[in-house]
This record gives sequence, structure tokens and C-alpha cells, in this order.
Amino acid sequence: MMDPPKGLVNGIEQVCVVVNDLDQTIENFVEKAGIGPWAVYTYAPPDLTNMKVRGKEVAYGMRLALAWTGSFMWEVIQPLEGPSIYREFLDRYGEGMHHVLVRHTCDSMADAIAEFERRGCPPCMEGSYKGTNFAYVETDGPLKMILELVERPTYPGYRRPDPERWYPYAPEVPFT
Repeated sequence: MMDPPKGLVNGIEQVCVVVNDLDQTIENFVEKAGIGPWAVYTYAPPDLTNMKVRGKEVAYGMRLALAWTGSFMWEVIQPLEGPSIYREFLDRYGEGMHHVLVRHTCDSMADAIAEFERRGCPPCMEGSYKGTNFAYVETDGPLKMILELVERPTYPGYRRPDPERWYPYAPEVPFT
């Protein structure tokens, strides 16, 4: 009997939907589900760097919004220019649930990417935004969803970059 593979994913931090209209979608989340407020960003060069899609260096951009319910994060992404797995998803399936941000058991994101790749799930998109690195691994075939990995700065006092705006209002307590 074969030993099961070592555990790799040990938690979920976020779910993300990919859409054509970010503003309408976050308005719907507030009105229909009571989820908000939303921190709204544009990720694009020059702040967005180290961009790759399936190993090829490319330039892409996106609008994204983040909201929290307790410690759980919700994300909405609207692709802008350039090739991306978000655009591929919209073209193939239309709007919908795109990926899950997971925690992993490895010592670093690079180690987690290498382990996913060893298991037949290479990175399909990567990038860095103001010191935070992210990668998506090609798990949509075997797992029927894409998994995202993130590595944020760990220095004392780190906090997320301020958003361009909040919808419908800024929270009383800023997020970290």
C-alpha cells in the first residue's frame, strides 16, 4: 500500500470571483449579502511586477476589491489589460468563482510552488505587488478550482497598502 502524500494545504484564507464589472459586483455583495466595506485597488505596472503567465513574462493589470467577514477574506477581480488567467476564465466560463487562496505547510511560497509542481500542478500565473508575492497553481483540472499562494512581507509593522478608495465607506478600524 502506498503512503499518502504529505499534507500541503492546511487552510483557506479567501475566495475570489472574477467579473466584468467590479463596481456593480461589490455593490451587490453589500446589498444582497451585507459583505463590506470593500478596499478597492488597481494592480498594474509599475507597482505590479514580476508578471508571468505559464512561465512567460507578460504585462497585465486588474482592478480588485477586498472585504472581510471576521478573518475570512472575499475578493473580486476585474481584469484590465494584457493576458491573464482571469481573462481566460471570463472568456471560457463567464463570471464566477475563480480561485481559493490557501495556506500551506511549506517553509516558503517558493517551496510550496515547487511541491505543487512536483505533484503535477505548475504555476499558471505569478506576480508581485508592493512587496507581496502571489502565484496561482494549475489545479483547475485535478481539483476543479485554481489555488492561490501568497507571501506577504514579515517585517514588524507591515500593513497592506492603502486602497484607492473604500466602498461604501471606510472601516472604523483599518485592516493590516
